[in-house]
Amino acid sequence: MDTFAQDISTGDWSLLILLLIVLIMGGIGWFFLHRFVTTTKDEFREHQPTLRVTNLSTMNTGDVITLTPEVENLGTGVAYDCLLQLAGWDGSFSVKALHPHGPRYRRHSIPIVLGPGTPIRMKPMSRCFLRLSYRDRWEHRYECWYPVVQVQNANNRLYNIRIDLSQPEFTEPHLSVREMWTLLRQSSHDEDEESHE
Repeated sequence: MDTFAQDISTGDWSLLILLLIVLIMGGIGWFFLHRFVTTTKDEFREHQPTLRVTNLSTMNTGDVITLTPEVENLGTGVAYDCLLQLAGWDGSFSVKALHPHGPRYRRHSIPIVLGPGTPIRMKPMSRCFLRLSYRDRWEHRYECWYPVVQVQNANNRLYNIRIDLSQPEFTEPHLSVREMWTLLRQSSHDEDEESHE
C-alpha cells in the first residue's frame, strides 16, 4: 500500500511540475507576444499622418461668404494626395504632400468663396460635410468629415454656413498587427535598398 501511495504522490508532483512549467512558458510567451504587438502598433503610428482643420475663419462681404480653414499635419508621417472638399461647393483644394512638424512643415490656409449662386447657399442640403481626405505612405485612405450646418439668413433667402470643428467623424484603415508588421518590414527593406544605391 505504501508503494501505491508513493506512485500516486509522485504522479501528482509530476503533474503539478508539468502544469507549472506550462504556465511559466505561457506567461513568458504572452509577455513577448504583448510586447511585439505593442511595439508594432507604436512603430506603425510613427509613420501615420494626421491631417486636421485646426482653425477656421469666416468673412462676410455682402452676399459673399469666405471660409478659410487651416489644414495641418499633426501626425508624424507624411500625408499624400490631400484633398479638401465642401458639399455644395464646386471647387476643391489638393496638395501632393503635407509634412509633419519639421524642416518641411507647412500649414495651408484654403479660401473657400461661397457666392450667392453657390448651391450650398441657395437650397437646404441634407448631411453637409467639409471632407478632408489623404493617404499614408502605403496608399491607405484616411478621411476626416466635419459637419456643416446651414442657417437661413433673416435678411435674404440665402443660407449662412457654420462648420463644427469639434465633432469630426473619421474613416481610417483598420489593419491587423500582421499587416502592420509586413508593411513596416517592407518599407524598412525598401529604405535599406535605397541607401545602398
